[in-house]
Amino acid sequence: ELRDLVEANGMKLLAYTPRMLADDDYYLKHCQPRQATAEEPGMELLPNACKLGYYAWKPLVICKALLQLQPGDMLLFMDANIRKYPQYKEGIEDLPSTCSSLLASCGADIFAPLEDAMWKRIRNHCKNYTLDLMDGNTFDVAYAPCICVNRILMRRTEQVESIMQDWLNWCSQTVVISPLPNPNPHPLCLFHTPEQSILAVLLRKMVLCGDLPPGWPFFSYAEGSRIFHTRSMERWPLPLHTGVLRRLYYMLKFFRLLFSSASYPTSHPFWKQFPRADTAYLLKFAFRGFLMCFVPLPTIP
Repeated sequence: ELRDLVEANGMKLLAYTPRMLADDDYYLKHCQPRQATAEEPGMELLPNACKLGYYAWKPLVICKALLQLQPGDMLLFMDANIRKYPQYKEGIEDLPSTCSSLLASCGADIFAPLEDAMWKRIRNHCKNYTLDLMDGNTFDVAYAPCICVNRILMRRTEQVESIMQDWLNWCSQTVVISPLPNPNPHPLCLFHTPEQSILAVLLRKMVLCGDLPPGWPFFSYAEGSRIFHTRSMERWPLPLHTGVLRRLYYMLKFFRLLFSSASYPTSHPFWKQFPRADTAYLLKFAFRGFLMCFVPLPTIP
C-alpha cells in the first residue's frame, strides 16, 4: 500500500527487509536479535527493541539507499508501518514540495523534526553512560530537545554521508546503543531510545560546533501530530508566550497522569499496550516529566 501511494505521486520507494540484508557483514554482526538481560531498565516502552537489534539497522539501510542516489538527490527515511500509524499516509501527495521546503527552510542537507520539544529532551531519552561515551553529558547537549527519527530527510552530500557513517559506527557499539551497562543512571532519564538518542547527540554537537545552522532543525511536529507536512509542523523555538503556555499544558498533563497512574495501565489505550508500564512506572514517568517542564532550554548558539 505504501509503495502504491509513493509511486502514484511520482516518487521511488526503496524498501529493505531482513532477507535482503542477510549477507551484509554489518547486519550480521550488529543487527541481530539480542538477548535481553531480564527486564531492561529504560525499555518499558520499547519492549521489542532487543529483538530488533536495538534498531542498529536504521543507519545501515540509509547508507545503502544513499549509494543508489546521485549527489544532490533527496532521500526521506520513514517508518513503513502505516497500519499501526495511519497518520504516516497523510501528506504523501505533497512529499516532494514538503521535502524541498523543509531543507530550504532549515538551511541544511539534513532534517529531522522535534516532537513535544518542551519536555522531550536528549537527557530523558538517553542513558547517562551513552552521553558520557559520546562526550555529550553537558547542559547544551543533554537538555536540548530530542529529534524524532520516524522520518529523516536528507540530501546526498559528503557531509550527510559522513553523518550517516558516524551514526552507523556508534550504533555498532553495544555499550553505546544498548540500555546496559549504565553505571550511573541519571534521575531525570525516562527511557533509552537506542538509535534515536545517538543521532540526536551527533546532530546537536554539530549545531554547537557550527556544522549545522544555529537553531537547527527549526521545526517540530505540531502538538498531537506526526504528519510530515509543513502545515502540520510548528516553528521552533516557540514564541515566548506560546512556550509558557505549552509548559503549563504539559505540567497539567503530567499532573493528570500522576493521579491516573493506578487505572491507566489497564484502561488507557496507549499505556495498556506496554505490560511493564505499571503504576510504579507511570508514577515515575509523570514525576520526571513534570520536573523536566521546569528545566530551561539551552540557548541557541
